[in-house]
Amino acid sequence: MKNRLLTLLTLAVLMIAAPSLIAAAPAAAPGEHHHSDQKPTVDWKSYPADIQALKVQLDKIRSEQKGLFETMKSQQEQIKSARKTLTSDQRHTLKKPAKMIIEKMRASRDDIHALRDQKHDTWQSFQAHAESKQWSSAKSDMQTIIQQKLQIVEKQQGLVKLQKQLLILINPAHESHILSEK
Repeated sequence: MKNRLLTLLTLAVLMIAAPSLIAAAPAAAPGEHHHSDQKPTVDWKSYPADIQALKVQLDKIRSEQKGLFETMKSQQEQIKSARKTLTSDQRHTLKKPAKMIIEKMRASRDDIHALRDQKHDTWQSFQAHAESKQWSSAKSDMQTIIQQKLQIVEKQQGLVKLQKQLLILINPAHESHILSEK
């Protein structure tokens, strides 16, 4: 029974944490594509200055996302290590509070996916407007993309906090180390 509970808790943590990391990973910036059927990289220098300025803002957000992803990855490794040190009794005791944190992580991951889908749609609209040189609409699209990226970053920051909570729950000895990083 204890091994089954341990297995279920471990699977639950892995099911939530791994997809959260993948979902929270920085996506390709506008103009960078992962699919060969998409158009080549955008020549941002050919766009009006106000759109180029928005692109710089977007790049800063993406850079912040990379830092968040590295933090999440590091914390995930710490969670894995701490989880290995738990006894069966500790796992049983932590099951309910860990489940609550994991459910919050799952909700955040789902929110990030939804926001990315919206951002992708807005990016396609931006590309269409930019190709037809409808700069006002393209600028509006880019502003929307920035707002969506900021919402994604906020959700990713929430994931970082949830991972910290899970790590503290699993291994209270890490609490002082985590609190000193703030």
